[in-house]
Amino acid sequence: MTRFALAGVVFAAGVAGPLAADDATLKSLAGSYKAVGLHKYGEEATADLVAEIRAKIEKDEITFTVKGKEFPAKLKVDPAKTPAHLDLSPADGPEKGRTFLGIYKLEKGELVVAFTEKADRPTDFKGGEDVLVMRLKRDGGK
Repeated sequence: MTRFALAGVVFAAGVAGPLAADDATLKSLAGSYKAVGLHKYGEEATADLVAEIRAKIEKDEITFTVKGKEFPAKLKVDPAKTPAHLDLSPADGPEKGRTFLGIYKLEKGELVVAFTEKADRPTDFKGGEDVLVMRLKRDGGK
């Protein structure tokens, strides 16, 4: 996957309810995380690589840090979908302007995200050939 994948989360009137839900969800996800698991191309990443991955969510932005290099992106969530959707749009680099489709869930104190750079949005968290699945645990709270 590209560098972003390694590193590798709204309207008015009738949509005001979902907007508020999205804002509340982003607020609940805000904070610093460390990776505790990573599957790429259907295989578990090495413990050394996993130990080098961090993520930080602030408002509608997520920044992945891999081996000290930051990869910022806009984050959009839709908690009303099943599974909940997230879209990642890199803020710079060669992937700027693209959107990576994904899903997320909170499970056993971890934020689990699955996204792809080339295929359709994942429908589960099993991973696979084109899907990156990352398990993140809060690191130092909000």
